[in-house]
Amino acid sequence: MNGKRPRIAVIGSTNVDFCSYVARLPQAGETIGNGVFMQANGGKGANQAVAAARLGGDVSFVTSIGTDSIGDELLNHFGNEGIDCSAVLRNPDVSTGIALIVIDKKGENIITVNPGANAMLTCERIAAVKELIAGVDAVVMQAEIPYSSVKCAAQIAHDAGVLVIYNPAPVCDVDDEMMALTDVMILNQTEAAIISGSENTAEAAQRLLKRGVKNVVITLGSKGAYFTCANGTSATIPSFKVKAIDTVGAGDTFCGAFAVAYARRKAVDLESLRFATAAAAISVTRNGAQPSIPSIEETLSFISHHNELTDKK
Repeated sequence: MNGKRPRIAVIGSTNVDFCSYVARLPQAGETIGNGVFMQANGGKGANQAVAAARLGGDVSFVTSIGTDSIGDELLNHFGNEGIDCSAVLRNPDVSTGIALIVIDKKGENIITVNPGANAMLTCERIAAVKELIAGVDAVVMQAEIPYSSVKCAAQIAHDAGVLVIYNPAPVCDVDDEMMALTDVMILNQTEAAIISGSENTAEAAQRLLKRGVKNVVITLGSKGAYFTCANGTSATIPSFKVKAIDTVGAGDTFCGAFAVAYARRKAVDLESLRFATAAAAISVTRNGAQPSIPSIEETLSFISHHNELTDKK
C-alpha cells in the first residue's frame, strides 16, 4: 500500500446519526428502555469519504448539506479529515440529513433516514463538477442520493476512463444502463439477492455480470466476501475473527478501503479485498459509523499481526 495516494471522488449522502444502544431491537409498537445515546457523523457517502481518506486516498467529496449548525460542524469535520470540500453544496432551504439508528447488544441495527439536503444533489449539480469527476482515479457512489444523479456521475466517469465503484445501498432498482457503467458493484447478501433475484451468492453475482457489471463483490458479514468478474475468476475472501459490537458503517468502511486499494492497483485482487475486509473487521469492534473507521497504519498493522498468527500455526 505504499506509493502515491490515489485520487478518489466520493459522490453521496451526508447525515448525522442519532444512535441508541439497547439490549435488543424493539418490535413494532414496543418501547425499549435503558438505552445509551450517541451522536455521530454518518451518511453512506460521508462514511465512505472518511474511510477512503483515513485509509490512504486523496479524497474529494461531492455532497449536499444544509446551512444549519449541523452542516457547519460537518464541513469542519471533513476538512479535519483532509477531505477536499470544494464540491460540497450548501442548501439554505432544507436541513442536513438525519439518520435514527437503534443497535442491540449483538451489534445488529435498524435505521431510518431523513434525507434532507441529500435530495438536492441533482444532475445539474453533478454536471457542475464534471472536471473534478473526470480528473480522479475512481468514483465511489451509493444510493442515498437521487438515482438520476448517480447515473449522471457514472456516465461522466465512464466517458473519462475513470473507475466506477457503485454500492447500491440502501437497496434500489438498478437498470441495465447503470450496470454497464459500473466497473465494480459492491453489495451485501441481502442487496445482491433483491437486485439479482437469486439468494444464492454465486448465482446472484453471475446474474449481475450478465447485466453488464464488470466485477461483483458481495460482502458476507462474518464470513468475509465473495468476488467474481467477467473473465470467470472468482474467490471467497475469509473474514478476520473479531468480536463485533456495532456493525453500523462496516460496509461503508469496506467500500472506502476497497476504493483506495483498487484505484492504486488498477485491479480487483485478493490483496485489495483483504485490505478492505481487514478495515471492516476493525470497524465492527467499535461504536459509531465514522468513529469506528481505522487508519491505514492501523489496518496494515492488523493484517500483519494476523499474518504472523497464521504463520505460527
